[in-house]
Amino acid sequence: MLCPAPVRPRLRARLLVPGALAAFAGAVVLLAVLHIDRTLAPLDPVSTMLSDYALSPGRRLWDGALLLTSTGSALLLVALYRRGLLAGPVLVAAKALWCVSLLAVAVFAKDPQGGAITATGKIHLYASAVTCLSLPVVGWALGRRHRDDPHWRRIATWSRRLALAAIPFYLPFIVPFAVNVLGGHLPTVATGLIERLMMVLEIALLGVLGCWAHRAMPTGVRFRPRAQVSPG
Repeated sequence: MLCPAPVRPRLRARLLVPGALAAFAGAVVLLAVLHIDRTLAPLDPVSTMLSDYALSPGRRLWDGALLLTSTGSALLLVALYRRGLLAGPVLVAAKALWCVSLLAVAVFAKDPQGGAITATGKIHLYASAVTCLSLPVVGWALGRRHRDDPHWRRIATWSRRLALAAIPFYLPFIVPFAVNVLGGHLPTVATGLIERLMMVLEIALLGVLGCWAHRAMPTGVRFRPRAQVSPG
């Protein structure tokens, strides 16, 4: 006969998703401070890019927000993989690229507007392009893969919608970037407001993926044979 036996996931496994969500919350707080406190970052959020915070007195807060987001994303990557949601080398690589590119954006600052183009600035540009593509790919692919699963249909729909909603905000960055890489010249027409709307969608998508991983946590019960008792 089969009977339920309690099974508790290891402590480190149980802390993956809470740790990721805490890291995302910390990043949101730091970003909010940068936008509110003009002494740390005297920048216009409508016209200046997010990467301009790396050239402001609040650079440490900006780097900290990127580090927290990258760390939380790495924890989330492990949680999604362990719980069977993030399967396949392509999706794992895309999520890993998101984590690594965030670190590169923090380490390699952008070139000042109108200044000389440096190797550091180019690395920053390429890393920014990777961040624009990798996370939406993961969110869309996960949502598409699980869209017919009755248990995950609703949250998969949100994952897919947020990923698709981000695409229009990426186009003003990606199209000029691709044209310039191919040797042409097309100015970037996006404003800081567009980039910040894109950031909100990214954070929302990370939150959805975090909730998804939490809901996929093992129930803590497995079945094992019960010992047969001889009559009499």
